[in-house]
Amino acid sequence: MEFDRIARLETRVVALETQSAIDDVHRANVRDRLGHIEDTLKWLVRLVLGGLLMGAIAFVIQGGLAP
Repeated sequence: MEFDRIARLETRVVALETQSAIDDVHRANVRDRLGHIEDTLKWLVRLVLGGLLMGAIAFVIQGGLAP
């Protein structure tokens, strides 16, 4: 009877350790993916702002609001 209890507890501990290891790997993957998403968004913002700046410069060079 005591052996069964110890075996069940050991099984639960192994399951918890396995789940903890899986969660650690999952967190690392999520962290990497979020880092890549942040990098992509950073470049997207740079491109959009650069495009707006180039449009404003082109507008000014072509005469702006002058009649």
